[in-house]
Amino acid sequence: MIKKKIIAAISVLCMAGTVCASVGNAANTEPVQSELTAKTTASRDRIYCIASVSKMYSALAVMQLVDEGKIELDAPVTKYLPDFKMNDERYKDITVRMLMNHTSGISMGLSTNHYLYDDVDSFVHDNTLDIVSGQRFKAAPGEYACYNNMGFELMEHIVENVSGMSYTDYVRNNIASKIGADHTGTAWSLYTGDMGNTKVSLYRGSLPIEYPYEMASGTGGIYATAPDVANFGSAFFTGNDVLLSDDAKTQMSTRWNDDTKYESYGLGWDFVEQVKYEKESIKVMGKGGDVPYMHSYLLVAPDEQISAAVLTAGNDSSSQYAGLMAFALMDVVLEERGKAVSDLTPPEPKITDTIPDNYKKYEGLYFIGGLYNNGICRITFDDTTMYKEDLGTDNSSPEIYRYTEDGGFVKVNDSGKMTSDREIVYFEEKDGGIYIRTDMFTVYPGLGICRGLGNASDSMYTGEKMKENPISESVQQSWDELSQTFFVKYNEKWTSQDYESPFYRVVTDEKFPGYILAKNSAGARAEKLTDEDHAVFFTSIPSSANRDLFDLEITRQTYADGTSADSLDLSDGTRCRSVDSLPMFTADITEISLHSSEAVWYRIGKDMSGKSIVAERPDNSAVFVYKKFRELLYSTHIKDANNTIDLPPDGYIAFMGETGDSVKIFK
Repeated sequence: MIKKKIIAAISVLCMAGTVCASVGNAANTEPVQSELTAKTTASRDRIYCIASVSKMYSALAVMQLVDEGKIELDAPVTKYLPDFKMNDERYKDITVRMLMNHTSGISMGLSTNHYLYDDVDSFVHDNTLDIVSGQRFKAAPGEYACYNNMGFELMEHIVENVSGMSYTDYVRNNIASKIGADHTGTAWSLYTGDMGNTKVSLYRGSLPIEYPYEMASGTGGIYATAPDVANFGSAFFTGNDVLLSDDAKTQMSTRWNDDTKYESYGLGWDFVEQVKYEKESIKVMGKGGDVPYMHSYLLVAPDEQISAAVLTAGNDSSSQYAGLMAFALMDVVLEERGKAVSDLTPPEPKITDTIPDNYKKYEGLYFIGGLYNNGICRITFDDTTMYKEDLGTDNSSPEIYRYTEDGGFVKVNDSGKMTSDREIVYFEEKDGGIYIRTDMFTVYPGLGICRGLGNASDSMYTGEKMKENPISESVQQSWDELSQTFFVKYNEKWTSQDYESPFYRVVTDEKFPGYILAKNSAGARAEKLTDEDHAVFFTSIPSSANRDLFDLEITRQTYADGTSADSLDLSDGTRCRSVDSLPMFTADITEISLHSSEAVWYRIGKDMSGKSIVAERPDNSAVFVYKKFRELLYSTHIKDANNTIDLPPDGYIAFMGETGDSVKIFK
């Protein structure tokens, strides 16, 4: 009966993936699997990158060492990583626990060269401590929880230092082998064939791509099958001591903070409380993850002894949908056991006709992140309505909110009606700042066929009021001029997936003087200008809306092509050059010299627009072509890519490889 219901649920979603629920414990499981097919055929033996669900493996590894008395959770990180340091002496206050529950205050996320096509490289591992050493804090250690990848990379190093073995060997010897997870390991294990080679097929659109490897093993680089991940989840069942003591599991499933206004992180877990389960006295923990093209979700009910894992593939999917499926699996099994759980539908807020006068003080500029698209907006009020106007974009119509009896503002459509998707914002004053907290209730049309697939709810701090940043006219003018051009990333390895979307730009707007938006395909971050060459992060939103912050610096660089031009340098190690500085790719170019540390970029000249070339290149090299508006048109990481390359009008072409090699061009 369980399997039949799960198959019905799967048919609702159109994505390639594998799902698995394990019922029981690691020594005695009752697996429930099913498969779905779209552009690829996936099976229970297909291997996926499980993305940030990998954090549960590094968290478990640390807790094993806690069980053995080799690590103390509340000891400083420096006890286990003597070479760890940062620019601020408060780094000495960071504990192992803070790395695990995202409260370390470290600002940055992952650095360069962490996601590579058909390649493994130790750059991320070897440079983690150097890269983090130059970072500023975004908050005092322990102040609030904010999702942070770098903390789990540091945990990978802690595991290695304390255990005396590589992280890959530790996962194999102390986790995978103990639960019979033969198809679980790191990118290094999969690349060498040590865990088999039944990798899931991946596509960009309809084109098959090379298999990518995540180099940040501790934060996102575990590879596994869905049954292996579900079986791993069963190691957290109450009474199962195959991998961890019950005390260790209890500590991992304990919320970092008792205030329900904040996210309910545990040690590694994204959440350790879910209201719809808590009301039925059922404990459920969960962790999701995304890398480009692969997505994952793991749910565990430790007392009910249920573990559900969903792994999907596709560049048009996300862990959000994998999570919906995982919750459906969980609910089906619970219902079969006579513990039906119903979705929570929040009461409809009551709109009032008048906004109190004291809300006028909340008017102004805000940085918004998290549940919204990241950006800067202006908030204003009239007697009955709040208006949210996105700035630095082409959006012309403000979003409209009406005041509710409980002091919030609910989003309405142009007709003034609330929609089935409900978004309510609240203003809060704390620690000298003004913040926005958002409750979001989302309905997924067509997914209500299966219990648990119909809706989702979130609540977190999502915005912060910005203060005036008076700067000189010359500083503002300098950044206004810079906003007229785009920049391209140039310092990734030739196998890096980041070259699929390498364009950055700086956005200024007369409506937010003294600030910029730094944008790329991943989103936008607000930066505060300090002088003609520097902009810094400034936000203090006490939630994961404040993740992955960086400072900017404009430097002058001489590039491999001999030109000198501005470089947009991010504090996470990203380097970008102005597209205006790129040489033209013209008909007289017959050979391109390659450089290991720098991509060779060109704009496509008029004499080559609309024409074709043949690129004869060495094995360790890549070619990327982009349209005029910076969309990827061609990549040699597409399997069996045509060696004849069409050049779009006013587009871009980039060559990457290793120093000493070259690409020969034939017309």
